[in-house]
Amino acid sequence: MTTAPPLPTNAAARETFCPDFLVVGVVKGGTTALYNLLDRHPAVHLPPIKETNFFARADMRTADFSREYALDVKLDVGKFIRDGMKEVVHIAQVGDPAHYAALFQKAEPGQVLGEVCPSYAVCPSAAKAIYAANPAARIIFMLRDPVQRAWSQYMMNLREGKTLEKDFLREVEQDDTLAKKGWGVNHQYLALGRYADQVERYLAVFPKEQVHILLHEEFKEDPMATMRKLFSVIGVAPLEEMDLSGKFNEAAVPRNAVLNRLLVRSGAISTIKAMVPRHLRGGFKEMLYSRKNMPTLPSEQALRLWKHYEQDVERLSRLMGKDLRRWWGPKTKQV
Repeated sequence: MTTAPPLPTNAAARETFCPDFLVVGVVKGGTTALYNLLDRHPAVHLPPIKETNFFARADMRTADFSREYALDVKLDVGKFIRDGMKEVVHIAQVGDPAHYAALFQKAEPGQVLGEVCPSYAVCPSAAKAIYAANPAARIIFMLRDPVQRAWSQYMMNLREGKTLEKDFLREVEQDDTLAKKGWGVNHQYLALGRYADQVERYLAVFPKEQVHILLHEEFKEDPMATMRKLFSVIGVAPLEEMDLSGKFNEAAVPRNAVLNRLLVRSGAISTIKAMVPRHLRGGFKEMLYSRKNMPTLPSEQALRLWKHYEQDVERLSRLMGKDLRRWWGPKTKQV
């Protein structure tokens, strides 16, 4: 079990710190729910920045970040730490090893240390970086039907003003034709759902028994069973009773899409969120977003996109020794 380190005093020591387990992916696969549920276990400690991107920093081209993503990760990490890390921040760009180690300073003796960060699945450098820091780390994926995953990401981008495109498939195709691609650069709708390569990168460096794959669909069907499995993987006792309430990163659409996009791109949304106490932000969201008249994924578009993923899913099924077509494919209901 990793012990939360004192602040390291030399670069070599700082570079070696890594938590006991890492939930490495995927985007819109349920990682926010996992973070919140793991954080409710008294034997688990997670950093107060849900997504640090620390072990993927070699793949981060900050100069190419989209305006929206640059605003998402603009947190002054050093100041956040000095101010006492008083609330959970969804995402930041943590590049300093001393800052990364400091995010675990509030861990209690005996707690298992973990991190949840979806960039670690798709960024090629992350697997080797994590292994170099902690070869004993347990790696967890939460995977989801890749078509439904892409649709959920598109809905999130509509809510967050990161696109105004009303045609899902056109949005996916236009994004894939961009000259510049990468984490924080474009949306990567297609790349994020090609799971076989992502899993293989971890299996190439970690023993197979340290790499664990959960399915979003199984989690939705029986969240308690999934959490028991996850607690067993990370080495903590299951909770006899667990609060599974709460909806995390729930889909919604902006009440005024153009105004919402202007607020996002200007940075006004980020500024307001920083000023409004967390317990009051629900009312703020109600003003901006609605769950009425939510769009649904057209079946013909789902079928077209599935053909892009079909061979990858077959390959992943062989890797897992599990037929994923039971859960995934054109006949899968939206969840």
